[in-house]
Amino acid sequence: MALVERLQSVKNETAVTDITQNLPTLQFESALDGSEKDHLPLRIRSHAISVSACAQATFFTSILNKARQKKNELKSPVKKSSRFLQDLQQRDSLKVGIIGCGRLGSQLADCLLTYGGIPAHDLAVSTRRPETLENLKNRDVDCYHDNKELASSSHVIFICVLPSQFPVIAEEIKSEIRAEAFVYSLMSSYSIKKLCQLLKTTNILRPEISWDSNTVPPAWEYSVSVSQALENKQTVLRTCPFYEDHEDCVVLTKEKLMESMVFCLINFCSEAMLTRKETLTIVNSTLFEDCQDELRESDFIKKLDPKSWTFPKYDLVKIADLSTPVIGRLMKQRLLRNYLQKKYCFLFENYLQLKAYGQIS
Repeated sequence: MALVERLQSVKNETAVTDITQNLPTLQFESALDGSEKDHLPLRIRSHAISVSACAQATFFTSILNKARQKKNELKSPVKKSSRFLQDLQQRDSLKVGIIGCGRLGSQLADCLLTYGGIPAHDLAVSTRRPETLENLKNRDVDCYHDNKELASSSHVIFICVLPSQFPVIAEEIKSEIRAEAFVYSLMSSYSIKKLCQLLKTTNILRPEISWDSNTVPPAWEYSVSVSQALENKQTVLRTCPFYEDHEDCVVLTKEKLMESMVFCLINFCSEAMLTRKETLTIVNSTLFEDCQDELRESDFIKKLDPKSWTFPKYDLVKIADLSTPVIGRLMKQRLLRNYLQKKYCFLFENYLQLKAYGQIS
């Protein structure tokens, strides 16, 4: 009961008060005529797309960072007496870069810092006007305008630029992207194949978000920031690709995104030269810890090569178009899906719990 009260207190403290709530003539909708009000669902869907994109990207960085730390522990075990110091500062931490910091890029940066467990010194932003990012600079985020530098120093690169700007940026960074780096595109207008063609890498993730334009979207609070929206447990659930109540969703994300994240973890481990057994240990402990089911070698390899002790490096662009045994298992095994969904939601709930107990400011 005490925890519930604290969580409610946190929510009340962070909520933005709408001063026009009881003044309908001052609200945005009051100035619209009948035909213009028909377009209001677009405002709701636009906000839902931003919230979904930021939540999913934050989850990806979280699990990749966790897998990275598990790899470090596996290769260089830490004595129990040293674990406290290790918790204070992660070893070989994940470096995250954002190219483009307009509305979506800045919201993503806020979510990564707030929920994703990414320290400010491990986050960098490259934008044409870094002088406008005082909020991020005050949080010690490195903000500059050098796309090459960002691409060469990041393990995950988020693309948050206008489609018209991307060809020039792709030409700048394509030779700077590390072999082990992942590019995560938040541009809907470029297909994953086109991204691959321009960036010369297959380590690409691109969420596919859709909606039914013939239906009226369900209720959605669109007057708050993305970070504040994710303080609502139901909102978080509605952004999860494995959430089954589609009628409750404003927008839908294809389940293949979760599969691509699994293959990213496999590629990360293969790049680190981990054995197949070590790789599966890291993937399953990262995603399905304490679950009675898990992913197996047969989900990734049909015929084992006795000369190879690692998984191959998978082409994420091809994976996006294939029906693999991995997505088959995830869709058929409710237990695995539920664990992934639980892991997804816990990332955001954990932040609120820590804040309620005063462990973070």
